[in-house]
Amino acid sequence: MHESDALWICAGPLRRPGGTSLGGGLVATRPQPKLLAQGKPRMLGGATRGWRVRLYAPGSGTNKYQVYFRAPAGEGEPWKRVLRRASSEEEARKIFAQAEAALDTESETPAGADIRASRTIRMLGEEYLADSIERGKQPRTMEGRESRLNAHILPTIGDVPVTKWRVEHSRKVMEKGSKTLFSQRGREDLRGQLAAMRKLAWRLGWLDRSIDPLDGLEIGRANLLHGATAQYVDPRLRPETRQVRAMADAADQLCGLEGTDPLMTRLPLLGTKIRVAGFGGLRLGEQNALRAIDVFFDRGYVHVNGSWITPRGHAGFRGPVKNHTLHEVPLPKSLMHDQLLPRVKELLALPAKASLQQVINAQEAERQRRATLANREKDRNLAWWNYPVPPENELWLFVDTATGLPVKPEMHNERWHRVRKWVEENDPDNAWPKTIVYRNLRHHAATKWFHEELGEPWEVVAQYLGDKLTTVLNHYVRAGEDALRDSVSKLAEL
Repeated sequence: MHESDALWICAGPLRRPGGTSLGGGLVATRPQPKLLAQGKPRMLGGATRGWRVRLYAPGSGTNKYQVYFRAPAGEGEPWKRVLRRASSEEEARKIFAQAEAALDTESETPAGADIRASRTIRMLGEEYLADSIERGKQPRTMEGRESRLNAHILPTIGDVPVTKWRVEHSRKVMEKGSKTLFSQRGREDLRGQLAAMRKLAWRLGWLDRSIDPLDGLEIGRANLLHGATAQYVDPRLRPETRQVRAMADAADQLCGLEGTDPLMTRLPLLGTKIRVAGFGGLRLGEQNALRAIDVFFDRGYVHVNGSWITPRGHAGFRGPVKNHTLHEVPLPKSLMHDQLLPRVKELLALPAKASLQQVINAQEAERQRRATLANREKDRNLAWWNYPVPPENELWLFVDTATGLPVKPEMHNERWHRVRKWVEENDPDNAWPKTIVYRNLRHHAATKWFHEELGEPWEVVAQYLGDKLTTVLNHYVRAGEDALRDSVSKLAEL
């Protein structure tokens, strides 16, 4: 028997590709396709004889290249013969190589043309969102990815097969995005999502790795200050300490017991919250998630171990801190003892005259109670700081008095702008510029407070912020800045 007959005998029909019967009778013959390549001999799929993956040139009556191999049909079922067609020899040889690699690694064999055609950018987008969820991305991150997908990517190229995704399609997405995304960061995020989807398509085997649909896709670059990175925060966007204090004092006046506006008094400790942000560098979600048991008065710091998350259309919940990185943040003693201590006493149902030691004992008792409950659970990742408690029963430091829960970001920002306008009108020398947003209190804590006022090195600042050192350096340090400052000082005396 001719060697090329082995595949056909193992795969099913007892007939050569050329049309000659193997049973003795003659049938109409046609030119036999030319064998271009064959793989290594295999005994997979319960075969009694060896077989190979084979690549044939187009035969008579067709212009398609053909790749034959055997593949699993299902759990416990015999392997079936598979035919994959290609319109070019280059494509056929890629299918041939994929089949060989798949059989070597026992992975999924090349899909048929109908399946490849059904794998559109829309389907890839669904896989991308599912993959993001499996990787534990935060709800706010997921909302951004869904928005970019639904607003820019799917309306433009949603029906394009992934195998035919090219750079011209990516350019169309960016052109559509440029009509509604006016910030450099927004355009970078859109391109970044396309890059992530491309990487997933490569990993899933939906797109050949030799094809890069973003190759040649350029977006306008922002002007960079010499010696700075793209993430560098301009010093003008880092508020001064006097401005932070002015904003906090104004919030005390507008939101405290003496306040007259009920919209403002719903956030009674907004001034304290501003100080925690400005002198501790906590993110807004981390500020909202602080509880009475997270404040360590005897050690002088707060334990940052969670974030208040408010997905669109869903109830808020206490989730993990960003990057799942726990960290401790030191706060001024006056802030902890004069402002946080009375609130902790209230939450722990202690009298106003309770001593500091009584507060510490009550805090530790609550931490131990939660730790004991966590030890009874099957989840070994639970501890006192992340043991699940219904939000309405938590010991939140900062709440919206109308709900008893941490304030939603939208309401928080609206109240913040009310305070900013009040300072602008009543204390213009310490006015908070409109170009500086609330989150820039974190920049003040990093540079003006931790690094300059306390003299902490950047490694320590990164620990306090819960960020990587490279991230902090990219945000706040640029080459030559110290030399520039020295030169300015010398020239000021001339």
